[in-house]
Amino acid sequence: MNSVEDRTLLTALERRLAAALGGSTRFGRLALRWPAAAARRADTTVAFRTNDVGGYGPIPLDRTLDVTTITTRFARIPEFARTDELKQSRLIPCADHEREQLLTAPIPMDHWITFETAIGEHTYHLREGRWHETTRRRT
Repeated sequence: MNSVEDRTLLTALERRLAAALGGSTRFGRLALRWPAAAARRADTTVAFRTNDVGGYGPIPLDRTLDVTTITTRFARIPEFARTDELKQSRLIPCADHEREQLLTAPIPMDHWITFETAIGEHTYHLREGRWHETTRRRT
C-alpha cells in the first residue's frame, strides 16, 4: 500500500468520507476498528468517552463500537465540516460505565474509522487517520 499525498486526490477522498460519515454508502462503507494505540485495552474496555462532537455533546458509545452511533451524530454536522470534526474529535476507552476510568490518552477519532472507496482503477483505504492506495486487479 502506498500513502496518498496528492492534495487534489485527498480532497476527493475526504468528500467521499464526509458523505459516509453522514450515513451514505454511495462511495463505500464506514467501519470502526481498534487503532494500535488502544488495541491492547480492548478486553478491559466497557465504554468510551468522547469530547463534544459537533457541538452536540459526547457520543454515547459502548464497547460494541456501533458505527451507526457515529454516523447518526455526524449526519447532524454539515457535510463540509465533517472531516475536520472527525480529526478534532477524540475517543477514549474506559474501564467503567461511568466513563471515569480512562484506559488510554485521547485518540483522534479518525484513527478509529476505516473506510474504503474506489476511484478508477485504484482503491483507497483510510486507516489510522491516513489514506493509502492499492491498485485493483482487473477481472
